[in-house]
Amino acid sequence: GGGAEKPKMEVAVQDDAVLLQRAYYDRNKALDQARDLEVTRIRTLVIWGRVPGSQPDSTTPPAGGRPTYDFSAWDSLIDDAAKRGIRVQLDLTGPVPAWAAGDRKVGVTRPDAQKFGVFAEQAARHFKGRVDRYSIWNEPNYGSWLKPQTEAADLYRNLYLAAYKGIKRADPAAHVLIGETSPYELAGRAIAPLKFLRDVTCRTTIYAPAKRCPTLVADGYAQHPYDFVSPPERPHPGADNVTIGSLDRLTRALDKLAEGKALTTPAGKPLDMYLTEFGYFASGPAAPPPKQRASWLARAFDIASRNPRVREMLQYILVSPPNKVRFDTGVITPQGQPTAAYTALRDWAHKAAAAGSIDKPDGPIELHTRPAS
Repeated sequence: GGGAEKPKMEVAVQDDAVLLQRAYYDRNKALDQARDLEVTRIRTLVIWGRVPGSQPDSTTPPAGGRPTYDFSAWDSLIDDAAKRGIRVQLDLTGPVPAWAAGDRKVGVTRPDAQKFGVFAEQAARHFKGRVDRYSIWNEPNYGSWLKPQTEAADLYRNLYLAAYKGIKRADPAAHVLIGETSPYELAGRAIAPLKFLRDVTCRTTIYAPAKRCPTLVADGYAQHPYDFVSPPERPHPGADNVTIGSLDRLTRALDKLAEGKALTTPAGKPLDMYLTEFGYFASGPAAPPPKQRASWLARAFDIASRNPRVREMLQYILVSPPNKVRFDTGVITPQGQPTAAYTALRDWAHKAAAAGSIDKPDGPIELHTRPAS
């Protein structure tokens, strides 16, 4: 190739209730609205203990430890998205079945890394030729996703190593992202992402080796750079927190980890960033006024697209749920009306696509045929 040209950033969305479960709202309409935002990626969670066939309540593994999973809900989304030039990436995560949990209850307490690796390999074998990107776990530095938090870094390292190996065995070409960390420390509830990352890679605060650990290899780092109440340009306080206004803290950390051979790409390079959840509240006490929210959202995507290390930026939740929920970052009303935030993001995306700084969906994507279930 020519010079070191920045790859175009992908615009992504996630809305599992609408796009995967089809709980409310028409999926085809949502996909068309996503395409109008120049979306080329959809992220969706594959919650191990909720995949049909996982027999979550059983305390003994299904016969032979290899359950027959039903991935048809994801297959159907992958097919519908591909028609519009949109690819799906899967985040394999807990809660896990009781038979794979340390306390033998469905949940996130000390998940069995080896069993999770087998699950990841089965998923990657099923989706080979249809899914090209996976990430491992969701917000492992947040207590409601991985317990106990005092052991979270060691638990996550083992989960990641087992899943990475399983996925690459089944589909060597698939990309695997590490991290999926939440943005900042919350006393007693979440570990600051950079502290967590150092603990996962066994590094001290100055990124020197703290103990012997295997070198981790990944195809990218996934981060959720939310900052709900500040303009996107403002860095969040706390040197180990990473929001949209302080992405340079993460790139510096990734550079140091690659230099020390603690975490690198397969080619030995520092990892690029995938911003796999972002948004501002549409309702509730922390919601900014609609005009401010619209401006902040477009500016946040612009910051991401100008950063040479950012490969993807994701709007978390497309359609606001019809019933009041605590976490509503949707940009379309339940009745299907685009909000000011949607319009601002769409206008930004159309300009960015015309300027060549983001990817554009062109369809349809040729996929391998769906495997017989």
